[in-house]
Amino acid sequence: MKKSILLYLTVSLAVPALFPACTQNDILYDVDFNVTLAPENTYYAGDPVTFNFEGEVDNLLFYSGESGHEYRYRDRYSIDHSLIKSATLHLEIQPRYGAGTLGVWYSSSFTGLAGNDGEADRATMAQLEEGGMSGWTPLTIWDDENKETSTVTRIVEFDITQAVENFALAFLWDHEGVDPAAGTQRHYWVNGSVSIEAEGFGTINTDLSSLLMTSVMMNEEEEDPYRKNDGNGSIRFDTDQDINFQGCGAKEKSYALKGWVVTTPQMLNAVSNDTGTVIKNMQNYMESYSYTFAEPGTYTVTFVGRNVNYVGSSEQIKEMTVTILDRPLDGGDGAGETDPETPAE
Repeated sequence: MKKSILLYLTVSLAVPALFPACTQNDILYDVDFNVTLAPENTYYAGDPVTFNFEGEVDNLLFYSGESGHEYRYRDRYSIDHSLIKSATLHLEIQPRYGAGTLGVWYSSSFTGLAGNDGEADRATMAQLEEGGMSGWTPLTIWDDENKETSTVTRIVEFDITQAVENFALAFLWDHEGVDPAAGTQRHYWVNGSVSIEAEGFGTINTDLSSLLMTSVMMNEEEEDPYRKNDGNGSIRFDTDQDINFQGCGAKEKSYALKGWVVTTPQMLNAVSNDTGTVIKNMQNYMESYSYTFAEPGTYTVTFVGRNVNYVGSSEQIKEMTVTILDRPLDGGDGAGETDPETPAE
């Protein structure tokens, strides 16, 4: 006899409980459910597939088996570097008002800044400059063909595949030669991302703003080397841009601004773990669930059933293979279909 998934009710103390609740204070009931799918049915991309449930379970989590929703990858947050075919840095830089420069480098060997000792980090960056940025690759943003022009956004891409195992990015915001008493110190808006092409994963994008960044002001007049998000004359991460090098007008500062933004070195193999969809909880009754696959293919569908209360938890996993076919040319069962190269009689 078919037994549907039931929501048991907590009965008033005045009436004996006829149905024990899965979340009853002193009892945890093991999950016991089943999922069925009629094997004789044929499913096409774009048509709903219906899964029928039997048994007792409080919560159901559904993994369709499509990319990004595979149960086997629920705890995977990185991939093997051997799967990475290429890595690209994308930058959009818009110079605003004033005069100044913005230099950009990347490294595959930098070990990182302290992040909690401003003077030590100033010394590290000063040493790198004095050493000609040894170990860093300079990135050309402007050239003879594309000269830096105020308010014109420069969009560039760079191959950083060699740095996938240890990637660091550095920006130098410099106003050497600008008279702070008479000239405006330049403002830059920077946005960007890193994309990797990985076997079996396609393109994986990471926004520049999600990278861990440390800003270091090199001016001795700045008591706090890490000063940021402080309006004109500061490096800001609190605006609509990934990085906002906010310049200032004449006489706003008594010194020419100079500051670095350096990302924490990291491996470029991070991926988002695959996720499932909660289709049932204790508040909803469910005998079946329908899902539509957009593309043909063979999918491993997974249902995770859970009962949880303060006593403990119980879990049961059900997997099944579902084959989704491409729809026939006539949109039906294939009857009347003709070879497009052979005229119909």
